Amino acid sequence: MDVTDLRILKCLRKNSRESLGKIAEDLNISKATVSRRLSRMEEEGYISGYCLSTNPSRFGLMKALVSLQVMGTAVNSVIDELKNYPEIESVMRVFGDHSLLCHIYTTSVDSLYDLIQSRLLKIPNIHNVEVDIIIDRMDINPNAELDMVQPKVAGPR
Repeated sequence: MDVTDLRILKCLRKNSRESLGKIAEDLNISKATVSRRLSRMEEEGYISGYCLSTNPSRFGLMKALVSLQVMGTAVNSVIDELKNYPEIESVMRVFGDHSLLCHIYTTSVDSLYDLIQSRLLKIPNIHNVEVDIIIDRMDINPNAELDMVQPKVAGPR
């Protein structure tokens, strides 16, 4: 991973649909170089996929972060149960006051409350639930991850 690789990734972070030709032009390198480097970064696992960002409110949805405190060592069984909930986008294992952090979509505060009270709290070993409703999201530095990488000195490729 060198400076050129990071510059390519930053272009894709801005627009994952950007053409290889446009990236090459912007970075003053050949299209073949961009293509070769992207293939290598995909093969080596630096790039795990390309994604689409949507606006949940346009679909009539709200997003919440729900923190779950799991008793004992039942985290894996709780995660397996959470896979049955279509409202849950992702689950992260975390260190801190809680064991899991869930990204959840619902249509209203009432439906979120119902999900928590009627379903989540009924899952064995869930001890405590805390909720934060996301009002807005602002990217401060979408390249923070890439800015933290210490690039290697470019060598022949």
